[in-house]
Amino acid sequence: MRIPWLFPDPEGTLLEWKARYNGFLQGNLSEQFRLNTALENGGLGQSGRDRITHTLRHKEAQRAHVLELLEPLGLDGTQASDAVAALRSKLPKSQGLSSYYNNIFRDWAWNNGENEELLDAVRGALKADDRERIGKILTIGAGSCRLPYDLHREYAPDLSVALDINPLLMLLGSRVIQGESVPFCEFPIAPLNQASFAVRHDCRAPEPIDAANGGFQFLFADGMNPPFKPGSFDTVLTPWLIDIVPEDLREFIPRVNRVLKKGGVWLNTGSLAFFHKDVTWRYSEEEVLELIESMGFEILSAERTNIRYLHSPHSAHGRMEKVFTFSARKKKNITSPPRYEYLPQWIIDSAQPIPSLFEFSIASSDHLLHAQVLAAIDGERTVDEIAALVAKQYGLQQDEAANAVQRILLELYEDK
Repeated sequence: MRIPWLFPDPEGTLLEWKARYNGFLQGNLSEQFRLNTALENGGLGQSGRDRITHTLRHKEAQRAHVLELLEPLGLDGTQASDAVAALRSKLPKSQGLSSYYNNIFRDWAWNNGENEELLDAVRGALKADDRERIGKILTIGAGSCRLPYDLHREYAPDLSVALDINPLLMLLGSRVIQGESVPFCEFPIAPLNQASFAVRHDCRAPEPIDAANGGFQFLFADGMNPPFKPGSFDTVLTPWLIDIVPEDLREFIPRVNRVLKKGGVWLNTGSLAFFHKDVTWRYSEEEVLELIESMGFEILSAERTNIRYLHSPHSAHGRMEKVFTFSARKKKNITSPPRYEYLPQWIIDSAQPIPSLFEFSIASSDHLLHAQVLAAIDGERTVDEIAALVAKQYGLQQDEAANAVQRILLELYEDK
């Protein structure tokens, strides 16, 4: 099944994913190199050698799985795009190829009840009448698609559209949902034992869906700018999304409003862990509901539910989430904001003046000091000798300068 790739600059977006694809593959090779080096250097007992060999074998398999899964995108042959168009299609730095990697196993491998718990939370937010009229449903930020799959099976909507920007998640989800068993390797955060350092799974769905004939459509697109006419959907689902969108929530809510029909329902579930630099964007639960009601919606239900989150059977790590699930009915249309672009115009348009921001002045001093410390390293100078140079230039006490030099060296050491 072919998946539409709907972006304003498809070539530029493909180049963005090519960079992330190459970064993922390079990182995988670096990990393989470190594992091989550990084996060659010796000093390991037999259990240690078995652990390293086991992990190495799965890192090799991981690379092969990713290459095979993303082969349809033809990333190896992607050509250069217009520079300005490519900047306009720039993705947030946080959206890497392996973002939400472990969610793949939660969705299609662990079978530990997490998916059922989240489905229960969403089910509880739907009023009885709305369960009968799901109609056409759009999931923004579908990931590897387990929740939209579960809702599709339970409510048999006229059409389910699963939209995501990440090709790794979407391609794997599409193949699993249509009945394939897809091999993929998990690397648990806190392995329970030697065998748990790396685990090969065969990802599969409980029951396949004939997507082409069953009204289930996968779509590569940007959820910040859903490529649909106004009022295209009866239901919009946003799972684990509204707190991570890279713009003010008051700008994102109208985008949801735009694609919903009047009388349609917005379903949301997930966290409200806003981490924006701008503290005015870090909304409380009360503010979120107030914003939604002020932008053309009526709140139908809102509830916190305890569910498990990423409790791998192979890891000692896992957490409980008090997810925030609400349903809201669209009462009226509101004005939509302009098309979202991740980068500001003063980066995209080289003729525009660059604003003088406080963050820039701080970064300038910090980067200059880093550069001067690094330039002073010649294999012979000590921390104290470099600190003396820094102290003289910046009018610092010797101990203050030494502390700054040690901090810079520590950052470099820990990032190696």
